[in-house]
Amino acid sequence: MHTITRAGIAVVPPHLRPRWDAESDTILDILDSYHRHAASYRQITGASLDGIDGLLRDDLRCAAPSLTAFVDHLMASLEAAGCAAYVPDLGLSHHTPDHRARLFYALSTMIGTPSPTDARDGRILWDVTPRPTASGYYATFSEHDGEAAFHTDTQYYPMPERWVALYVMAPAACGGGESLLCDGEAIRAALDHPKTRWALETLEHCPLPFRVPSLFTTDDRPGAVQATLAPVFSSTPGIRYRRDTVLDGWTQFPEHHSHDAQKAVDCLERTLADPRHSARFTMPKDSLLLTDNHRALHARTAFSDRKWHLLRVRMRGDELRSGPNAPMVSTIRAPTTALARTNAHAQ
Repeated sequence: MHTITRAGIAVVPPHLRPRWDAESDTILDILDSYHRHAASYRQITGASLDGIDGLLRDDLRCAAPSLTAFVDHLMASLEAAGCAAYVPDLGLSHHTPDHRARLFYALSTMIGTPSPTDARDGRILWDVTPRPTASGYYATFSEHDGEAAFHTDTQYYPMPERWVALYVMAPAACGGGESLLCDGEAIRAALDHPKTRWALETLEHCPLPFRVPSLFTTDDRPGAVQATLAPVFSSTPGIRYRRDTVLDGWTQFPEHHSHDAQKAVDCLERTLADPRHSARFTMPKDSLLLTDNHRALHARTAFSDRKWHLLRVRMRGDELRSGPNAPMVSTIRAPTTALARTNAHAQ
């Protein structure tokens, strides 16, 4: 646990977890009253939350005091540690998979406002598991079994969500799929050195084109490609980064590429590769990781077990009032073999 706490991750002990035996039925009844259309957790959508997320949160806080106390401690622990809070055993293993997912969703609504993770159907709970994708589809890390390099979530959004929660339904039996996490503030401090300060200044002031994955584009025109223009380091968010979305952004929008920016990204990659700045750990079944997406970068090793399954919820806080949204650019590109190969990338 030393490397975990060193990387700005708080570990929440099991004795502080919610009293699910006393509160789970009540929590599920409350969720059902707000989401009667949802026959399974996959049908819980953002449209159902429009204007009622605060009411749902208030109802849960009144009816589930131990869940409320747990969430308050979880958030306080994250704030004290810096970038993440880790719960090795949430205590939901004896529940059905659907109930585990719903209770994880209830916990998430008490942290912030869950945002739709699928632009097509408004789904809130996202299954992080390998799936087949069509040729030419620009995939995300959550859709394949390869390595996921250090990144922040939705770095391609004009304003990324503040919180990201991951819950393990089934770990990889092959031993792969290990989690890595590092503190963006530590990376920023490491770059603030006479030999690399030029890179930090470039990454603070030079907007990079973060390519938007196919699933999240807002331009429906055939062949449309989008990118969000933003620096890596800013006040809000503190950091946004994913190397392959930047590289693809430069390919699609070469007018936003520069030699200095390329060198600065390469310098950042070398800093991220230094193991002194990160923690590496295995998340078992029923574990939970909550990260500050404006500060923490996370990564994952490759795996071969196709039954590996996590759930992810992204939540907004008050970030939309904390800073200006980054601008988006859009262009039309004809399908090419090179573009089809981007199917190998992922978020």
